[in-house]
Amino acid sequence: MHREVVVALASLGGLHIMCEKPLATTLHDCVEMYTALESNKVSGGQQAVFSIGHVLRYSPHNMLLRKLVIRDRVIGDILSVVHTEPVGWWHFAHSYVRGNRRRESTSAPSLLTKSCHDIDVLLWLLCSPADCSAQDCPPPHLPTTVSSTGSLQYFRRGRKPVEAGTATNCLSCPAESTCKYSAKHIYVGPELAGVETGNKRWPVSIVLPDIESYGSSVEAKDAMLTELAKDYDARTPQPEIARRNWFGRCVYESDNDVCDEQVVTLNWDDDPLPGNAEMGGRKAKTAVFHMVAHTKKICDRYTHLYGVDGEIFADSTTITIEDFRTGRTTVHRPKAEGHGHGGGDIGLTRRFVLAVDKVKNHGWHTDRAQREIVGCTVEEVIRSHAMVFCAEAARRGKKVVDFPEWWAAEVQGKPTQAPPA
Repeated sequence: MHREVVVALASLGGLHIMCEKPLATTLHDCVEMYTALESNKVSGGQQAVFSIGHVLRYSPHNMLLRKLVIRDRVIGDILSVVHTEPVGWWHFAHSYVRGNRRRESTSAPSLLTKSCHDIDVLLWLLCSPADCSAQDCPPPHLPTTVSSTGSLQYFRRGRKPVEAGTATNCLSCPAESTCKYSAKHIYVGPELAGVETGNKRWPVSIVLPDIESYGSSVEAKDAMLTELAKDYDARTPQPEIARRNWFGRCVYESDNDVCDEQVVTLNWDDDPLPGNAEMGGRKAKTAVFHMVAHTKKICDRYTHLYGVDGEIFADSTTITIEDFRTGRTTVHRPKAEGHGHGGGDIGLTRRFVLAVDKVKNHGWHTDRAQREIVGCTVEEVIRSHAMVFCAEAARRGKKVVDFPEWWAAEVQGKPTQAPPA
């Protein structure tokens, strides 16, 4: 859906666009959108601000982290980074086993739908130039190799408890009362975020979009149980199964196929710029990303950064710096705004609106607003998405991919449909 809208709007020229992540669910569509957005610049048409929903860039925590690492260089040259996204054991079951992101054929790989902005943050920290406020922005320090491993490890029939027998729905399962993935436990009971807690927001609002209309908790509970009882069997047409969510379905009997465990490894070589003998930020380094479903934390990401002069541990709330030179420990606690991604949702919106205001009302060129306020170019958007597809190619092929070669063949070398005139 994003591709059709963005390509059409780009052809009109001058319409500022904010697009939700992911940009698209195929590499071809991402490249076509990039071509449409960039072709307007080449043709001399009226330019526009473009922003993507990579909200992690805009949280106060991550903005301070990048400043400390890239500009202040508090731990010197980075040697390696280990970044983890703990999805959450029942959150993963909700969205990626029972929910609308459970199948690649109707959605996309979980690395794209759940973690594309984690890959983006790694590239923002390790690849993007420290300062692009000037037009002569230095080139990015691109990774040289990409590898990935991962699979659907847990949420499959082979893991089903024997005592559950042939049951396919939680409400008729003999093991329901002892199963932590029981739909009643997650969506009804008082332990997590069920209706008995008084919750009417996520995730119960996804199961019952009209939950606010029920006058009492008893009515809401009855409606929830009715919805959870819905199931399918061998007689149900596959299109019917695929087109909707089945939140009462046994997590071991669902039609899910996306990874619940994945590791991505990025490697960089030395890449000095002419006249830059110190190679600040452009020396060899490694980044490892881990998406894991089975965690208590729900999307509270944490990152270890190891440098030549110290190390940093950042956990979405605090940033702890260990300085090898002085032996000191420094802790930063950035103030978070709002609830969405540690203030990233608000930060992204604010930056986009401010960039549009500067262009429309203060005479700024869109390139300047894009660099200085949005802080992310269209090329960076396509690069981070392409990195996800490259990692998937590595995982499926069980190989290490040469990223520059892959980029040249799969992005630069692929013809796309020209945007409409």
